[in-house]
Amino acid sequence: MKKVVLILLLTFVQQTISKAQLQNSIFGIDNPSAGNYNFAEYDLTTNSFTTLLTLPISFLSTNYSATVDVDNGIYYFCDGQFLYSIDAGTGTLIATTNLNVPPLNHFGYVQYNPCDGNFYGLMIQTGTISLQAYDPSSGALNFIAPMPSGVNLCGGCSAVIRPAPNQYIFQASYAIIGFDIASGNLIYNTPIIDLPNESFGHMELKCGSDLLYGTSANPTVGIKYLSTVDPSSGIVAHVGQNGWTPGVFKPFNGGSCINQLTEEYFYSGVGHQLINANTNTGNLINAQSIGLSGEILFIRHFSDCDCELSSGTDEHSVSLLQLAPNPAQNILTINHPEYSLGKTEILITDIKGRAVNCNFQHQTTKTTLDISHLQPGVYFVRYTGEKGNYFGKFIKL
Repeated sequence: MKKVVLILLLTFVQQTISKAQLQNSIFGIDNPSAGNYNFAEYDLTTNSFTTLLTLPISFLSTNYSATVDVDNGIYYFCDGQFLYSIDAGTGTLIATTNLNVPPLNHFGYVQYNPCDGNFYGLMIQTGTISLQAYDPSSGALNFIAPMPSGVNLCGGCSAVIRPAPNQYIFQASYAIIGFDIASGNLIYNTPIIDLPNESFGHMELKCGSDLLYGTSANPTVGIKYLSTVDPSSGIVAHVGQNGWTPGVFKPFNGGSCINQLTEEYFYSGVGHQLINANTNTGNLINAQSIGLSGEILFIRHFSDCDCELSSGTDEHSVSLLQLAPNPAQNILTINHPEYSLGKTEILITDIKGRAVNCNFQHQTTKTTLDISHLQPGVYFVRYTGEKGNYFGKFIKL
């Protein structure tokens, strides 16, 4: 029995390490020259760019999409007819799945839902658009709801899954469209109210926030801001007042994502640029050129939000674990986000995803750890309790 428990624990640690390693990178499709497309990784710790896989495609449509399964480390690329499953850790093409999309139709703006394992997207046909779900267990496409009339698609439009509550939200040309996945009810059909002379785009979800994040650009003067849009009112607002000039223009398929661990927003700028900004201050963090020619497209990060709903917001997002002091030198106190009657686990990994401490607690509200033996650097903490997983980050001095 002890051997079985040990094997299960080692398997859990290995999965956690693999996931943490993926979270050190941004993944996407590299287009170094016309007709050539590769699955590629940009390592955020080493600033290195690596081609992992040559893709069997020679053309990209603005309706194509990419999404990730964080738990299993899979990057999915959908061309509207086929779903390509790529192991992000090894750069291996696992499967090419025929979605059995009806003739003249296109399944676009696809997002993986970690809560039910289905893929949600828009079935696009001349004159008709609907929200549908692809169930990989049955191989069936299921109709959910029709898209409101008058909705215009656009190059660079994007969609997100808000796990709690269970919503599919899509940015059209001039509106935010949202559906309740379970009922198919339309919950948003909100015109976007842009700031003067600016245009909001490249929408992403930040865990624990009712607002949606993106960029608001004034191409005339060549400046861009990290911004939010309220899906209920459509009002766009700058996160901070410090805009930036690099990466103002984006390729249509450039894509964007949020690292939910660090709360950084990333997007692809024209000319192989990777731009990231702080979602709390709106300040530019970095504008990195990652290639001599071409573009990086459909960028994704391997982090997502929890599936549980509490008090109307995602309180179990990865940013809620309280650590003190931070930075810390010898002693780190972890305040438990919940009082647990059962056993809880605290796992600490370094920036490369290696486990450096695993601690089990019973019926406590906080844990105090001696970290004097750790090397200076950044570490991640995962707390597993009765109500789910919580994450945090600290700096060891």
